[in-house]
Amino acid sequence: MSIISEKIIKNDRLGESYREIKHSSGCTIALYPMAGFSSTYALFGTKYGSVDTTFKTDADADFVTVPEGIAHYLEHKLFENEDCDAFEKYAATGANANAYTSFDRTAYLFSCSRAFEENLRILLGFVTAPYFTDETVAKEQGIIGQEIKMYDDSPGWMVFFNCLEGMYANNPVRINIAGTVESIAEIDKDLLYRCYTTFYNPHNMVIAIAGNFDPDTVIKLCDELLKPAADHNLQVKVPDEPAKVLKRKVTQKMSCTVPMFNIGFKLADNIGDLDKSAEVKYDIFLTLCLGDTSRFYNTAYEDGIINDTFSASLMTGRGFL
Repeated sequence: MSIISEKIIKNDRLGESYREIKHSSGCTIALYPMAGFSSTYALFGTKYGSVDTTFKTDADADFVTVPEGIAHYLEHKLFENEDCDAFEKYAATGANANAYTSFDRTAYLFSCSRAFEENLRILLGFVTAPYFTDETVAKEQGIIGQEIKMYDDSPGWMVFFNCLEGMYANNPVRINIAGTVESIAEIDKDLLYRCYTTFYNPHNMVIAIAGNFDPDTVIKLCDELLKPAADHNLQVKVPDEPAKVLKRKVTQKMSCTVPMFNIGFKLADNIGDLDKSAEVKYDIFLTLCLGDTSRFYNTAYEDGIINDTFSASLMTGRGFL
């Protein structure tokens, strides 16, 4: 076994624990076996999202900037290899597979009730084996371009990003996670390989598995499929951001059955550096003030000012809060 270190993360109040392993590849592995469960859930993620557009490693003389939307583009392309699509392999095993890109992370995941080892082999296999050509990259531009236009027609999506664009002047959180039609037109296979090599380094990645599985099987497959890599000192530049919002109000007219709104509060204290306990405190605070048991919620609901879709939440990441 290629385990460099291991610790048990335990919560005495809940009586729950999981193993956190540092693998020789550099990857962190979190294992949470759950006896008696019929299914297993696995996730392979990297700390790389849409805001990470300016970065450098020890191999770079200075920071480089890449087109907006490239993290999401890379997520799409990783599912393809020279022979087939990873979804075709999952279809043969009966697993439910998916992936997502957010502002500061990308994750590939599956859930299954059988053939866990085979499904994990598929997951580790395609995420660690990129395959890009000029032709396939060009084809994807049209597909993602259609996805961007689809989001442009979604009032809920647009009101959210209009709110972010009003709050932030410089941070890439103000840009659609998929980028723009213009920005993705700048993406080619060389840029994809560069971003992959930079952010899909095992030292920047985590494997998390919970459910009905054998931990020794996981370690065995990681030893086989995860190649050791040097930590190349990845640095991500977060743009300076003024404390004040860029625009106090943004309005857009679209076709929808009821008006939609977002209200955003741009916070600067400890920005992008909240620990989990602080995040929990913010969530409790928001629930008390604006949750569906609060005085405000019930009064506004009864007066017809809001409906049952109203909610409040904290969003934090590199340079935004």
